[in-house]
Amino acid sequence: MANKARLRRKDIKRPDEFITLTSHALGWVRQHRQLATWGGVGLLVCLVAVGVATAYRGARERDANADLSRALTKLASNDYSGAASELMEVSGRWEGTGVSPVAGLLGANAALRAGDADKAITELTRLQARSSELPAYLQQQLLVAWGAALESKQQWLDAATKYKEATILTGPYTVEAMMGEARTRELGGQADIALELYREVYEQFPDLPDRDMVAAKL
Repeated sequence: MANKARLRRKDIKRPDEFITLTSHALGWVRQHRQLATWGGVGLLVCLVAVGVATAYRGARERDANADLSRALTKLASNDYSGAASELMEVSGRWEGTGVSPVAGLLGANAALRAGDADKAITELTRLQARSSELPAYLQQQLLVAWGAALESKQQWLDAATKYKEATILTGPYTVEAMMGEARTRELGGQADIALELYREVYEQFPDLPDRDMVAAKL
């Protein structure tokens, strides 16, 4: 077990690996807003929450953040396949740290962007085995990503089930999960259930960006 490092005054004055990591992630998200459709944009929030809590806990956490920062460069260069593999390796290498689930979820989303839904599902299955240890918002993100992976394979009703599981949890992806379930129920031939879901979204979320599109469904 790594010894905990004592925080010194001079350490506070110099930027740490996490601040650099956050800058990389912010820049990447700004350039790839399309990834928000797959639930990826919310991972930045998770990254910040995890990083602030672990930034000074010891050398292992700092090394994990630095490792993740290096893996993110492949995302910045649009090398989604390479990024998926590297991020998943980071997740496995630093299992037990706050970086591990974040890297795994980023890796799964990168695999989706690369068109490899099966690889994404394999990683999400691995992460789910430890999902009880994750905060609710990361569990919700995991299920939304899983729904997206199944949706890309046109497994509509299986995807709807994952999206529905995500709506039960408390977190920032509830609207995305409800919309995903409505969409996949509709595509899977369950038009009546989809209609009720669209109506629920319309009534509960007046600031929904896609409100006009939802209204057209009603």
